[in-house]
Amino acid sequence: MPARQALWIPAFLLGAATATALATGAGILLYDDQGLLRAGLVLAGVNVGAIGVGLVGAGMREAESDPHAGGWWLGLLLALVGGAGFAVVWEAMDAFAAAPAAQGVGLALTSALPAYFAAGAWARLRALEALMRPGARRQATFGAAAGGVLAGAMAATFLGRPVWAVTAFLLAMVLASAGARLHVWILDRVPRHFRSVTDPDRPELRFEEWRTGVPESRTRVLLDGAVTRALDPPPQGDWREGVATTLHDGRPVLFLGVGSWFDPADGRTWRLYEADEGVRKLAFDGFGWEDGVVADALVPDDEGWVVVAEAATVLSIRLEALREAGAQRVWIGGAPGAVPEALVAGAREAGLGVGRYRSAVAGVPGPPCVAPQAAELWCLDFGGEPPESVVGMVASPPPPREDPGHEAP
Repeated sequence: MPARQALWIPAFLLGAATATALATGAGILLYDDQGLLRAGLVLAGVNVGAIGVGLVGAGMREAESDPHAGGWWLGLLLALVGGAGFAVVWEAMDAFAAAPAAQGVGLALTSALPAYFAAGAWARLRALEALMRPGARRQATFGAAAGGVLAGAMAATFLGRPVWAVTAFLLAMVLASAGARLHVWILDRVPRHFRSVTDPDRPELRFEEWRTGVPESRTRVLLDGAVTRALDPPPQGDWREGVATTLHDGRPVLFLGVGSWFDPADGRTWRLYEADEGVRKLAFDGFGWEDGVVADALVPDDEGWVVVAEAATVLSIRLEALREAGAQRVWIGGAPGAVPEALVAGAREAGLGVGRYRSAVAGVPGPPCVAPQAAELWCLDFGGEPPESVVGMVASPPPPREDPGHEAP
C-alpha cells in the first residue's frame, strides 16, 4: 500500500526536472536579441512535438501493462547532461553569435530530447498507475503537473540571464535521478504480470500469474469472466486458508471443485475433482500440476481422506458414499446460505458432528483484484468432533435441531 500511495512522488520529480530543463533551455535561447518571437514559437513547437512523440512511443506498449521505464529515465538523464554541457559551451562562446546551427543543437539538447524522454517516462508512470489501480491515473497526472508548475515558476523567478543555467540542469538531473530511483522502488513492491494462459474455445476463461520482487511473492488466479474461480495463495482470512490450518496429521486431501483448491505445501497427497473439463484443463496447465492429481470420482479411493468442497459442488456430495469410503471429515466453503439445510440435517441424522464458521475478507485492489467476500465454512465430521475454532474465522453455532414433535405457536 505505501508503494501505491507514493506514485505521485516520482511523477512530481519528473515534472519538476522537465520544467526546470525546458525553462532553462528557453532562457538560454530566448535571451538573444535576434528574433525573440520567432525563437519562442520554435521552442514551443519543438517542445510540444517532442512530448507528443514521446507519449506515442511509450504508449505503444501500454496495452501490455509494461510499467518499466529504465530506458526513458536513462535517456532523460543523458539529455540533461547534454543540456548542461551545451549551457557551459553556449556561455563560454558568447552564444555562438546566434548562429542557426548552434541554435538547432541547443534546441535538441536543451528542449527536444529532455521533453521526449520525460514524456516517455511519464507515460510509463501512467501505465504503472493503471496497473495498480485500473481506470485511475490521477497521481501521475496531478503529480507531474504540480512539479512542472512549481519548478517552472521558480525557474522563471530566479534564472535571469543564463548565468546559472548549468546549475539548473544539474538540479534537474538530481530530481530525475531521485524520480527514477523511486520508480524502481515502487516497481519492486507492486505485483507485475508474469504470464497468462487462455482457453481458445472459451475466451472468458483465463489464467494469470503475478509476481512481486520485494518481498518475493507469486499470486495465481483462474478467472471465468469477472468471476474468480481459483486463487493461490488464498487471501488472509479466506475459508481455504482456515481449512489449511486444520491439516496437522498428514492425511490426504480430496478437493471437490477447483475453487476449493489450495496448495498444502507440506508434501501430502492430494487429488482434485472438477466436472468442468475446460476449467480443469486450464487449471492443470496454469498451476503446473503433476500428472495423477486429477480425481475421477467425488469419493476418495481409500480411507482417511479429508474432503474439501466449494459450494458449487455441494449438491453432488453424498455423505453415505463418503462414509463407506472411510472419509474422515468434509469441509464445505462458500457464500452464506450455500449449504442446503437438508444436507446439514442429513449429517446430524447420520451422527456426524456439525460445525459452522464465518469470515470476512477485505478486498484486494490488485493486481489481481480480489473482491471483498463474506464466506461461510461448514465442517461435517464423521468422528462427531469438528474443531471448536478455525484460524482466521469466527465460530458460528449452526441452527439448533428442530424437534419434529414441537409445533411452532
